[in-house]
Amino acid sequence: MHSIAPVRSAGGAADYFANDNYYTAEENAEAGVWGGEGARLLGLEGDVGRDAFEAVLGGKLPSGEMVGQVEGRRLGLDLTFSMPKSASILALVTGDKRILDAHLVAVKSTMSQLVEKRLAEARNYERNRNGEPEKTGNLVYALFAHDTSRALDPQGHVHAVVANLTRDLKGNWKALWNGEIWKNNTTIGQFYHAAFRARLQRLGYETEASGKHGAFEIKGVPKEVIKAFSTRTAEIEAKIAETGATRLATKKQITLYTRDPKLDVADRQALVEGWQARAAELGFDGKALVAEAQERAATQARPTMRETASQAFAEVTTRISAALRLPSDLAASGPAALFLSAETIKAQHATASAIRHLSEREAAFSPHAILSAALGFQIRGLEGEAVIERIGQLIESGQLIPGKSDRLDGHFDLVTTPEALAREQQILDRIDAGAGNGRAFMAPDVAVERLQQAARELGRERAGAEDWQLNAGQLSAGVAVLSGEDRFLNIQGVAGAGKSTLLGAVAKVLAEDGVRLVGLAFQNKMVADLRGGGSQAMSVDEMQAAGIEAYTIARFVSTYGSAAARGEGERFEAAKAELRDTVVVTDESSMVSSRDMLSVIAIAERLDLAKAPFMGDRQQLSAIEQGKMFAVSQSAGHATVRMDENIRQKNSPLLLAVAGLSNEGHASLALDLLASHGKVTEAGKDHVAAAADLWLSLPPDRRGQTAIFTAGRDDRAQINALVQAGLLREGTLKGEGVALKVLQSANTTREEMRFASTYRAGQVLEARMEVRELGLGKGEYTVRDVRRDGKVMLEREGRTKLIDPDRLDPQHRFDRLGLYEQKDLRLHDGDTVFWRDKDASRDIAKSTYATVLATSKDAVTLELSDRRQVTLPAGDPMLRRLDLGYALNAHMAQGVTIARAIEVISSSQRNLATQRTQNVLNTRATDDMHVVTNDLAALKFQLDRTPGNKTSALEATGRIEVDKPPANPTDARQVPDLKMSPELRAKLDAVLGPRPEAQVRQLPVPEKSLGLDL
Repeated sequence: MHSIAPVRSAGGAADYFANDNYYTAEENAEAGVWGGEGARLLGLEGDVGRDAFEAVLGGKLPSGEMVGQVEGRRLGLDLTFSMPKSASILALVTGDKRILDAHLVAVKSTMSQLVEKRLAEARNYERNRNGEPEKTGNLVYALFAHDTSRALDPQGHVHAVVANLTRDLKGNWKALWNGEIWKNNTTIGQFYHAAFRARLQRLGYETEASGKHGAFEIKGVPKEVIKAFSTRTAEIEAKIAETGATRLATKKQITLYTRDPKLDVADRQALVEGWQARAAELGFDGKALVAEAQERAATQARPTMRETASQAFAEVTTRISAALRLPSDLAASGPAALFLSAETIKAQHATASAIRHLSEREAAFSPHAILSAALGFQIRGLEGEAVIERIGQLIESGQLIPGKSDRLDGHFDLVTTPEALAREQQILDRIDAGAGNGRAFMAPDVAVERLQQAARELGRERAGAEDWQLNAGQLSAGVAVLSGEDRFLNIQGVAGAGKSTLLGAVAKVLAEDGVRLVGLAFQNKMVADLRGGGSQAMSVDEMQAAGIEAYTIARFVSTYGSAAARGEGERFEAAKAELRDTVVVTDESSMVSSRDMLSVIAIAERLDLAKAPFMGDRQQLSAIEQGKMFAVSQSAGHATVRMDENIRQKNSPLLLAVAGLSNEGHASLALDLLASHGKVTEAGKDHVAAAADLWLSLPPDRRGQTAIFTAGRDDRAQINALVQAGLLREGTLKGEGVALKVLQSANTTREEMRFASTYRAGQVLEARMEVRELGLGKGEYTVRDVRRDGKVMLEREGRTKLIDPDRLDPQHRFDRLGLYEQKDLRLHDGDTVFWRDKDASRDIAKSTYATVLATSKDAVTLELSDRRQVTLPAGDPMLRRLDLGYALNAHMAQGVTIARAIEVISSSQRNLATQRTQNVLNTRATDDMHVVTNDLAALKFQLDRTPGNKTSALEATGRIEVDKPPANPTDARQVPDLKMSPELRAKLDAVLGPRPEAQVRQLPVPEKSLGLDL
């Protein structure tokens, strides 16, 4: 385990680290030692003295020079590296001191090879008065080895206390710019775990994965023993259970809230004897395990002929396995692999897998992310230095393309792949080729007249109204579709712009001329039937209900993709004839991946479609998979019409203003405006429960009009449970209910599925189709065991099957496998639920909502939103695909419209609390909304610095600018021109505060210049 914390007090830190119960000199001669190239340059070597340590933390060099003496100066960082509990037990209770030495070596390797060489930075002020980062490659730190937890359990850990000092490239000592260290906390942990794991394996121990980010334990130490010596962990878990917390950030907060000062050790020998007595009571002393490891290590050091042959066989096996892999530009295969060492092959293939893993979700990523992902696969014997070296080789050979760098030191933050770059460029080139190759159906003035007539007809059909008219933005988009000459077109519409009304009118006009309008959507049903609510994003079901022929993108590509790719022949001509008089509109295009967009464009081009517009909002959530080509296409200058009028929230001036601010990236200002109207609740660590209570406090008729939206799925799960419990207490839900085992996605990429470290006993592996290389037929398999040799034992219908995940084809075009966690769920009469998967035989789409009418041990009866009733007998597979439906996360919410909303978002959700997420959540309600958070000020800070943008290969390499940073994100006066009442404008002005007076230019003052220099 690895963690980072700021050093609060120089004197306090010096006392704590110098006086606490670290190992004696006899136990570990290198405890309390200086480290880092910076320390060497300052002449700080050997044991750490208290006074010297305190002085360095205060910015005082041995020469007496003072560095970075400014108000509020940061003292440094405490990087803590904690052994797995099993290693602490064997080292400190059983007494295998080799583990302590191995641990310190692993920490030193992590600090020198990663933290110091690659993450140490200073500020350079040559071009920017605020400074810009510059790599320095040196740190000043001290290592202190401790051996107890705060509850006095055995817990070996090393504090690497990094002083706020580094020497820049010109030899000047400066304050450390530690942003890269904080940002790469996970990578540091991965590097450390890999280094320590490899050294334990050399000591003869076998290890097994125990969690994410490289966490592991030593095999052979019973779980009950680990638990017995984890008093501190038990305290934290009890508090987590009490609060119902599920998110990692919340758990970290609880860890801090429950933290006590470390207890003094009066008698160290008595403490150790107490540990040994506790272990003996559990029937474990670890001596046999240590003896086995020592014997194994001795054998490795002086192998017999048999062991030598075995090692040689393993080496040859690794080479042959690599030689038989499918060809890849990222790693050796074929005959070339036969001449590489096993270590080199491991590094190459781990790095290749990391790149494929990251490429599934992003077009560009940092080298540190590649390192972290490669080590996360927990390949035996693989360490970070080998992966770093391999990344450098791939950059040098052109298999990784460095991103654009504007830095003085030439450092680049991102790399991309030739494949991602080529795909994005191909999309732009094909859109360019479609210019002038679309069909103009009528003159613009005719199109305007006919569109307005169609809108009036829609009004009569849908609402019995006679006054429906398209606004200027809707008309512009409609005319571009009907009268434009380009095959491809971007329709950029803000949330609530009335895209469904536009599509209905266009469909009517085209149908009168014998032309079909086919709609494509990201998924079958975008939860538009939420308790009777509607949607402005057109799902497949809604398009069909509105008389528009519609498909999911996946089905459209499956139906026409292969025929279009042929370019000739009977199937090609048939598909071309079928789509001859067709306009295909893709909705929610911001959520369409690069791969899917290229497929749709290729089909439109090859089958000569009349038009293929893309519609959506580039400011909302992007695709889960790689790509943001809807935004890239607009930035590239392709034909784009805008629909900027928010119709959804036109009856609420407040929400209209909030939506406008959110859409322009002014997240904190939008929150301030809501807070000034009493629409924000701060509830600390209990904010999730507060949101559930707020919904439960509503009258029953208001609940049906009020949705709960969350930034992430963990909060959604917690709120679902809290709301269900509340409804049970008040008697709204009836009966004892029925207990179910439901499936929840493990959120793994296709590449992660190729590694045994991804699997856990009790998970469910679903084969959506036959997987020949694993010998799996279609169906569900339960994971029974994950073996040391990388094989996974599965069970289905009482029969076991051993698979080697490494044999999965990484280039296969279908997502053939899904991995799920099993979760306990109890349903009661009256519960609101939704399906995580579709059931074609019952005509139930994915994300369809339903109400539970009756439950029993034999069956569950539900009523769907279309009033159909279905009864699912016990054991029906669709019962495993159910979940509670009282809250929606942001990805589920995009496209939903409802009268009122409760938004739940936390400042600690580093990857979820983004401007894009808030923009989605702030634009769902038509009449009223309320934000519930833990800390408003912290949330505003988090949102302002986190846009939540996806990466683009073209953007990363500097070939196009897509998501431009604001000129001054902290200047709240740079707000969009919003239409609002005088009263609302007064509120906004009050939030903004008085306009700052223009500064009077003064002549330079020597003292001021001197102060700035100092």
